[in-house]
Amino acid sequence: MSDDAGPQGHHETSAGAPGPSPRRRRTLLLLLGGAAVLFALGLVGAVAVGRAAAAHQPQAAAVAYLEAVQQGEVERAMSLDGTEAGDDDVLLTDEAYDGVTDGVTGFRVTGTTVDGDAAVVTATVQQGGETGGVWDQEFTLEKDGTDLLFLDRWALQPVELGTLTVQVGAPDAAVVTAAGVEVPHAGAEGDTVTLRAFPGSYPATLDGAGAYEADDVVGVATGASSTGSPATLVAELTETGQAAARAAVDGWLAACVASPDLKPAGCSFQILNEPTGYTLSDQKWTLETTPVYEVGAWTSAGWQVDATTVGAAVFTSTVSDGAGGTGTFNSIGSVRVPIQGVIPDVTSEGATFTSTLLQY
Repeated sequence: MSDDAGPQGHHETSAGAPGPSPRRRRTLLLLLGGAAVLFALGLVGAVAVGRAAAAHQPQAAAVAYLEAVQQGEVERAMSLDGTEAGDDDVLLTDEAYDGVTDGVTGFRVTGTTVDGDAAVVTATVQQGGETGGVWDQEFTLEKDGTDLLFLDRWALQPVELGTLTVQVGAPDAAVVTAAGVEVPHAGAEGDTVTLRAFPGSYPATLDGAGAYEADDVVGVATGASSTGSPATLVAELTETGQAAARAAVDGWLAACVASPDLKPAGCSFQILNEPTGYTLSDQKWTLETTPVYEVGAWTSAGWQVDATTVGAAVFTSTVSDGAGGTGTFNSIGSVRVPIQGVIPDVTSEGATFTSTLLQY
């Protein structure tokens, strides 16, 4: 054994200081992990608060409304602003709007003004693509409480809607539709129906059950601040309707000629100088010249009928003076038989003619 052999059993194996214990390392990792979680939660909270704040801006309600209209969900739009539909608001449904073309295709919020508990949001609305119309739409809002103690809640007030005008030149029995929905028009003032409507082009039709018809047209409704164009439907008689109308005029004339009266009721001719002191019998009108007439276009009262050639008739009868004397009464010359009047309606069962000439 060598004399310089060192002691046995203890050796230095590391040049640096001893590292942290396993317990200290676990504690450090937990602290770092907790800090990361808190940081992440802070970011999530900040994003959530930011989104909540944006959703509580007045313009957010206007954007939600316009998005609903753009997507064709007009009933949802009305639920957002509290618009109530009446019995005559037949176009304020998703079903009706589904039949509309050239609706809202885009929009842009251009300004927001807040004054205390009220706000006004202005948006530019695009209708029917780049070639369609553009108009400004105002939205009025009022504060309606708070959320999360500090975020104002804004309630959208009913938006003023545009209108679709349908002008109907036809009998009340005509079936008129806009965007596939029947439009009530019977008794409309001036034959014009004005309906609240969302923006779009509304195809309009008129059905006269085969007696009359009208070309299909398109009416345009825009926002309340802009002007659309009316759908004008004017009924024209079909061949079947023309036949019924002429049968009505011919029937009226035949009934007037068949009358035994010197002044037939509802007719356009009469005897002015009635013989006095005599009893008449065997009274008879005889049509010498049949009037020629045309059934023209629709007017506010019906289809206009006018004579192109005036007819003529004579009146004859036997007269008695009560003392046994008899004779023949004959109108002096011919009496003019003009025709002028209207046909207010034509149906599958026929038509009615009303003379507008005063007896003379």
